[in-house]
Amino acid sequence: MASASEIAAKLKLVPNPEGGLFSEPFRDTSIFLSKSHLHPQYKVDREVSTCIYFMLQSRTVSRLHRTPCAETWHFYKGEPPTIVELDEKDGKVKLTCVGPDIVDDQRVQYTVPPYVWFHQRHISGDGGVTRAEPRDPEAHYSLVRCTCAPAFQF
Repeated sequence: MASASEIAAKLKLVPNPEGGLFSEPFRDTSIFLSKSHLHPQYKVDREVSTCIYFMLQSRTVSRLHRTPCAETWHFYKGEPPTIVELDEKDGKVKLTCVGPDIVDDQRVQYTVPPYVWFHQRHISGDGGVTRAEPRDPEAHYSLVRCTCAPAFQF
């Protein structure tokens, strides 16, 4: 299996402000959405969609964040990550494992709704946070693609 560094170099991944590594290989500029035509939660004009590669290695964290748009996660390679969503209204936590094993309740694709607080972690199937000896981040990582519509903007 390719190392995290090899994949990061090939995909031109750089540090993401929310944690992990990313690159944006596609931003759809064919349609430009004026903020006057969008929901008031959008403060600036937007392209119609974006997609990024996102890698989270062992010993790194994805910070809790939210976006004004839906964010669809597509599993590509490595260890299946778990998306942790927090419901502000009732305080409930929702765990969704994004991975290739559909029979074992993993999802090859999952969409986080707009304005939901979430982050990515490696969590065991029973919901417990994986705590083990430090693992080699070159061999233990998740590679996903995230698609946002309207386009994501920092």
